[in-house]
Amino acid sequence: MSESMSESDSKPEMAQLEIAKGPDAELRAGGLRFVACRREVGEIDGGITLYVWSEEEPELELIRMDLFRNRPHYHAPATNDAETKIDRGDQAIEAWGVETVTRRAEQLASEAGHAELGARLSVEALKQAAPELAAMLAGLGDPTEISYFELPQAVLDGLAAS
Repeated sequence: MSESMSESDSKPEMAQLEIAKGPDAELRAGGLRFVACRREVGEIDGGITLYVWSEEEPELELIRMDLFRNRPHYHAPATNDAETKIDRGDQAIEAWGVETVTRRAEQLASEAGHAELGARLSVEALKQAAPELAAMLAGLGDPTEISYFELPQAVLDGLAAS
């Protein structure tokens, strides 16, 4: 029997993952609404999460970037569980995030399945907003809100090992 299975009911052994979240900050530019906060994922990882929403379709979250210290990645579309690893080279992860969402927003919208919306974004307004977005990320408050998520122990062990 697998180590992650409980002997009594053959269900996966479950664990709780603590997520600490800081206050949100928001910026609107070029047809997008950026919402960011600091998050700590247990003792595994953490950093800034940047949510990128459409202003045109307010319920549409295009991208979620987890600009984390150890495993930076993004989700396109934001509802996609699959992670796209961020290869930032020598660039600081926050700088990579700002540059990517302000210079490549149309491409990211397309990657998220919304090419038509991406074509309507104001590329110039997004480029001009880069310094303000960088300042917003730099000024984010520390996490104070704690929540817990239940997940299989094997998944938690995999996160801790990566």
